[in-house]
Amino acid sequence: MKTLAVNGWKLFWLISIAMSVAIIHAMTQVDLAVPWGTSAMIQFTVRCAVPCLYIAFAASSLATLFPNRFTRWLVRNRKIFGLCFATGMAWQLAFIVWLVGGYLHYYLEFSYSPVDLLLRLPAYVLLTAMTITSFRYGRGKISDRQWHRLHTIGIYFLWGTVWSTYWYELHYHNDIQFIDYVYYWAGLAAWGLRILSWISVSNTTRSMR
Repeated sequence: MKTLAVNGWKLFWLISIAMSVAIIHAMTQVDLAVPWGTSAMIQFTVRCAVPCLYIAFAASSLATLFPNRFTRWLVRNRKIFGLCFATGMAWQLAFIVWLVGGYLHYYLEFSYSPVDLLLRLPAYVLLTAMTITSFRYGRGKISDRQWHRLHTIGIYFLWGTVWSTYWYELHYHNDIQFIDYVYYWAGLAAWGLRILSWISVSNTTRSMR
């Protein structure tokens, strides 16, 4: 796990290129000349990106609960997984712009939701800010306290936005697929790990007093 091949930017390019290849391949399997083809790509890009978000969200909790070489590797590359999630969401944004620009009537009638808009816009703003401040130039523009607050609020909001999407899918849609259950329960498990890590840290702090 300490080799350069699976750490840092090499890991980023490995995941991002694999994700992009999968997305480009999926584009050849749908008809992008019709709006529902573009809508399918919006859904597919999210499914490619979500695992990276869940890993970034759960990394520190896993390291607290199960300290070992693998979980330390996850923490060390947490930023990389976050940037890979941003790559997937950049693809999604491109297809959303494509859908709105070419098929606005379809978007407003079948895809638009005020609730989605209220969640997506802040999520994209936070994700953009987190991405910029993940690099040295952006990090230098804000204080350490501001950076910590941004990334703490951001990761919780992004997790909540993604997980609530699958919660809504399971409770209000009829075209449920197996992957929707997987991402719903995986997101819930990531939240459960957070709670368990808080309890573990709290108990350790008490025992040290």
